[in-house]
Amino acid sequence: MAIDILSLKPTTISRDLKGKFVCIYSLPKVGKTSMACQFPKNLLLGFEHGWNAIAGAMAVDITKWADFKQILRQLEQPAAREMYDTITIDTVGLAWQMCEDFTCAQNGVQKIADIPWGGGYTACKKEFENSLRKITQLGYGLVIIAHVERRIEKRADDSEIEILGPAIPKRAYEIVNQLVDIIGYIDITWDEEGNSERWLYTRKTPTVMAGSRFKYLEPKIKFGYNELVNAISDAIDKAEKLDGATVVDKSERIIEEALDYNAIRAEASALWKQLVGEGENANAEMAKTILKKVEMIFGRTMKLSEITEDQVDLFNLVVIEMRDLAKAS
Repeated sequence: MAIDILSLKPTTISRDLKGKFVCIYSLPKVGKTSMACQFPKNLLLGFEHGWNAIAGAMAVDITKWADFKQILRQLEQPAAREMYDTITIDTVGLAWQMCEDFTCAQNGVQKIADIPWGGGYTACKKEFENSLRKITQLGYGLVIIAHVERRIEKRADDSEIEILGPAIPKRAYEIVNQLVDIIGYIDITWDEEGNSERWLYTRKTPTVMAGSRFKYLEPKIKFGYNELVNAISDAIDKAEKLDGATVVDKSERIIEEALDYNAIRAEASALWKQLVGEGENANAEMAKTILKKVEMIFGRTMKLSEITEDQVDLFNLVVIEMRDLAKAS
């Protein structure tokens, strides 16, 4: 995707949940997966098989990280983009464990800690983050499901307090927390007659980890998909009224197209012939100029023919430089 800062338009806020990034967590069998399946045109990736009682779910079992990577490739296809708007990961804790196993297999070790100098943790975190961000960069909404984790903290007066948070390993949580718009905790309350109500916490309390990027979202709302849609809509209306935000009813899907390595290589070859030429009449100075730009982008001396498919993003930058040289010549 070409970047042009001269064509930018102010951001808008959409009332619908299409394209939103949400993490919800709770005790088992409270309704996390059922709610996720109500998001627009949802595809449920079941790292944990928890949809047996949900009618009509579009779901697939994920038993290893390679399955997930295969699905990521399929999500690039136009037919998949027409079929799905939202991708749900259920649960993120198991997804992280499969990513760790994948990293171990890549390095021929049994445990992530066996990779020297902490390199395994770094590689796993990079693989996990790149995979989640790819979903969002392709234009899909993302729902991340987690179980609850309880921990005891000591206060200044030596008393203890129980803190509830998502059961996500620390390195994975850093990624999720940066990525999502809402982290919500589902709680159940009971009245004296034994009737229960479910609530979604969207703001941090002394005992609950939660948060939201929506400035005016209520800190506690009745749990349910429609209730969340209405609460976000109300929060956005307040932002429009109080902050002058530009609001739309539906989000525009911005899709980052995958770079075509073969097309980029072909264009680079054509630009080289145009700028440098061939044989005795080749422009040696222009060849040096291009290769110097390659060196600046890659950090080392290399030929265009040595650039691999894994380096397609850098190759694209080289082609952009070559286009500018062609315009100036």
